[in-house]
Amino acid sequence: MEINEFCSMLKDSNQFDDLEIRIVRSMLMLANRDRIKVNANDIAKEAGISVTNAYKYLYSLEKKGLVESGKNKSKIFWLSRSANPFPRIMSFVGKDYLRLKKLFSELEGHYNEFIDMRGKNIWLGEKAYEQYDEDFIRRAAFLFDIANEEILITTDKFYDDVVLLESIKRAVQRGVRIRIIASELHPELLKNLKKIDIDMRLGRAMPYLILVDERHGMTVDENKKGIWFLNCDTKYKNTFEEFWGKAHAI
Repeated sequence: MEINEFCSMLKDSNQFDDLEIRIVRSMLMLANRDRIKVNANDIAKEAGISVTNAYKYLYSLEKKGLVESGKNKSKIFWLSRSANPFPRIMSFVGKDYLRLKKLFSELEGHYNEFIDMRGKNIWLGEKAYEQYDEDFIRRAAFLFDIANEEILITTDKFYDDVVLLESIKRAVQRGVRIRIIASELHPELLKNLKKIDIDMRLGRAMPYLILVDERHGMTVDENKKGIWFLNCDTKYKNTFEEFWGKAHAI
């Protein structure tokens, strides 16, 4: 793996500041030139940052376990060779996840105290009908969360995003009926969906669609764009039923 690709993965983890990543990249570059132990001045020069910033973020990386240092007055740093730090970092991430899970559960309960959710007055009854070209996952998850009775889905292949899967799981737990027409279904996914009583058929139905309780939903094209609507009467339910009758039961 190239150093730049590795640093891109560090950024994707959301656990490292941009300057921390620049320092790691610089230390990897220096290590490739057989400079394993280096001082902050050399690291700062390689990274194109001030020595003060280099010290600040080197100490931050040391706390995270990626960097180690000598304890004498003339400070020398190196990338950790004592143990791979990433399993340990993942443990801290998991610990924080558990804390946030508990916090959001408490927030959910308090929100229900403040806001009467009985009957779920969707969008306060206001109609919404607009084109969208972003935030597919956020919009789809919202639709799954407002469902009271039924969710109808047509798609090329079923979703694998954890946000959508968690929203669908919540809908199932509320007793919402879910039917899916998909052009492609992975056998393992099919097995898991059947376990939670989701009805699926194999077929091609256009446009790709999410329809909730007949009045809320979105169309979805191949670029995750389409029409988003709430509190609207449409003929999408009839269209879905036509395709459902033609699709293959599995």
